[in-house]
Amino acid sequence: METITHYTLTPTHFPKFYRLLSGLRFPIRVAEVLELRSVLNEAVDKFDEPDDSPSYREFVEALESAIHSFGVESRRHADRLIKLLTLLRDVHYQHSINSRDKEVELRTRLEDTQLAKMRSTRYGLVSMLVAIGAALYWATVPEASWVIKGMTLLATYLSWDFFHSLPTLDREQKSTNKELNDLLRERISNVDWKMLIHKLSLLMGYKKVSGVEVFNMDEDFDAGNSTSHLH
Repeated sequence: METITHYTLTPTHFPKFYRLLSGLRFPIRVAEVLELRSVLNEAVDKFDEPDDSPSYREFVEALESAIHSFGVESRRHADRLIKLLTLLRDVHYQHSINSRDKEVELRTRLEDTQLAKMRSTRYGLVSMLVAIGAALYWATVPEASWVIKGMTLLATYLSWDFFHSLPTLDREQKSTNKELNDLLRERISNVDWKMLIHKLSLLMGYKKVSGVEVFNMDEDFDAGNSTSHLH
């Protein structure tokens, strides 16, 4: 049975993780909390923080201010949360690049398919006219040379071949359009960092909010439903 731990925090799975985290409604099952903590902690432990740069320092400073305002008091917890959010920032950045590169590829494919349809239609019509003209000449001049007869047959075949390719190109175009729409729907363009700080600090146990229970020990955990947030 597939569980949350089968997903890794990679650019490919980032949209699922982000929507999972943004959609969390506490309390959740304790087993789900443990699974998510395991996945996130493992990812953070393997993550090498980026080299120091002005943009990175600015990002960290903004996080520190927001984390402090959310009531995460432990320095160790704050540092851990910053590292986790930095990881998510890097994964989101790569997800954005991959998504936009794929979008360019799909749009190029759509343009190529549209051009192929136009060429097939144009060449099909030209071949059909040539075939009709050659056939008329053949019909009116019984002693027409083998060149005219061959031209008639060849033009007829080419006309059929060009027009026959149009349904295939239409299917390719529809398939590519669907792939593009799915890509755009799946893409996470902007990240709500305040939401992530709030959800992750509660999920990871870095802060407690009066009246908010992160997990519910009273409900039985059904492993088959452990990925309900991912679908």
